[in-house]
Amino acid sequence: PADRAAMGSPQRDGEEQEEGGPLVFQRGKNLNGEYYIVSVRDNAEGATVKFSAFELETNDSFDLSYSYADFDALFKAHPDLVNPANKDPRYDWVVDRVDFTSDGPGGTKRLILASEPTADDENHEPKPTSGPPVIKQHRDRISYSDRVRMRQEAERLEEKRAANIAAKNEKNRRAFVSELQEKRKLETRKAEARQMRITEERADRVQRQEMQRHEQEEKEKRYATNDKKREDRIKALEEQRKMRDLQQIHEVVEASAQKKAAQQAKLEEARARKHDEEEAAQADLAVKKALEQKVEARRAENHAKREDRIKQAERDYLNRRTEKLEQVEHEAQEKQARKEAYLQSKAAQKAAQIKEKHRKIEEYEALEDQREQHNMKKEHGRNMLMLDHIESLRTKYMHEQEEAQERKNANLAERQMREDAQAKEIAEQNKKKQQLEKLRQEKIQLKEDRRHDQDQVYYAKIRDAKTREALRLREAQETVEAIKERNKENKRNQREQRQERDLADMRITALRNENIRAKEQLRDQRFAKEIKEQKENAHQAELDTEAKKLQKRQLEQEEAKKQAEAQEAHKRQRNLLDDRREEKIRERDQGRNKREQERKIEPSDGAGKSAQTGAAAAVKAPATAPVAAAPAAAPAPTEP
Repeated sequence: PADRAAMGSPQRDGEEQEEGGPLVFQRGKNLNGEYYIVSVRDNAEGATVKFSAFELETNDSFDLSYSYADFDALFKAHPDLVNPANKDPRYDWVVDRVDFTSDGPGGTKRLILASEPTADDENHEPKPTSGPPVIKQHRDRISYSDRVRMRQEAERLEEKRAANIAAKNEKNRRAFVSELQEKRKLETRKAEARQMRITEERADRVQRQEMQRHEQEEKEKRYATNDKKREDRIKALEEQRKMRDLQQIHEVVEASAQKKAAQQAKLEEARARKHDEEEAAQADLAVKKALEQKVEARRAENHAKREDRIKQAERDYLNRRTEKLEQVEHEAQEKQARKEAYLQSKAAQKAAQIKEKHRKIEEYEALEDQREQHNMKKEHGRNMLMLDHIESLRTKYMHEQEEAQERKNANLAERQMREDAQAKEIAEQNKKKQQLEKLRQEKIQLKEDRRHDQDQVYYAKIRDAKTREALRLREAQETVEAIKERNKENKRNQREQRQERDLADMRITALRNENIRAKEQLRDQRFAKEIKEQKENAHQAELDTEAKKLQKRQLEQEEAKKQAEAQEAHKRQRNLLDDRREEKIRERDQGRNKREQERKIEPSDGAGKSAQTGAAAAVKAPATAPVAAAPAAAPAPTEP
């Protein structure tokens, strides 16, 4: 393969080495007359393999990193190394070819991969470029001081690694607690915003109903005022007509008293003529009454037909609306069925994926166990030199674990007490809300008896929705508590198992901790996913509730509009009838006045004829006046 440049820079600290992943391979090598410890770290999270060359004299470190894909590409031309399971031969092959290069005179050294094994390796132990690789053993003799320095450096690396692991664990714990608190605050704010929106909508609905009631009362007051004005006007007209009739009667009585002597002779003739005229007037009156009754009957019939048409239109509208609601409900049911089928298919697919993922994880863990056993056998000799230091680290680690366990138990107890107090406060708030809701329902029931049936159905729906929401929240809370308890139990079991295990090999312990953290991260991801699904379900339920409320408001607006149209039509009908009544009254007054004027301007044929006409008018006036003033029963004058 071609030369591969690396991202190498001197390192005087051990923190970056720990972040590169667990140590999987280590070997000494001479490069340019200097002895280096070449370490290999496998970072599964970043999918990279990092080679680090540590110089014992200056404590400088140089890195060379490959991704998994690039690392596999190095061995395409070597059939014996293509299998990823041959990790140690692969690492040996790369370590044999690592070399240094610089950017120029006085430039920074970098670690690269040469195309052939380095000259130092060829001088000491030639290796073929193809064929099965042989594990390289260093043949240089190391002095006692070098071995002591190497052991001290290894101890310092282990101490730094333990400190870094503890710092990372504390950082991850704090980040998780902070994220959990932020999620709780977000849920609290959402609940408060939802309650505020419900309160505002409720106040808006009450205000709108109050405004409609005030408008209805104002309309009724205006109608009552108009009716009173119309009645007062009719009464005034009747009084005026009555006064005119009385005045005319008095004038006729006075004229008849003055001409009594002249009229006595023609009284019988006048009476006979008067009788004939009364009969004619009664006949005309009967005809007019019959005509008016016929008109009234036709009006009543038309009004009944119109009422029937309005009722039929209302029934048609209600039928169409019922069909539309049934259609909407049917579509909603079909949509829910499709959604449930889709969710079931996705759940089955997800279960299959999870099963396959667990199988791969088990296979990977089996391979990791085999590799660790091989590494344990290989590094047994080197680990025997570190038993004393490991024993001290074990004591310190046990002490730190006990202190961490005590702190964690105290934090768990405090958090449990705080959660119990919050749950109790939420229960009391829910109880107060239910009591207030019950009191409000009773007051509304007393004030709005006319709308009892519709309001009762609406309130029942609201109570059911709130009950379902409370049950859903309670179930979600119980689920969260169960998950928390299960997580606590799992962590407690893991801690007990981890304390019971052998702490002799620090690398195995570090790898186990990495696996535990990976499992906890996966479990936290699943928990976060469940929380996200619950939030989506809650959001969907809120959208459904908002849609039902919007549909209810639209129906109420349509009903109000329909009532307004009916009231407007009734008002127009009443105005039309009032106009017709007034017009009829005016026509009667005009006809009566016209007849009176005709009688006044009729040419007289002499005093006798004038007297006869006056007597006839006097006789006729008492019969005509009650007919003209029929609405106000005026007393009949005494005949002279």
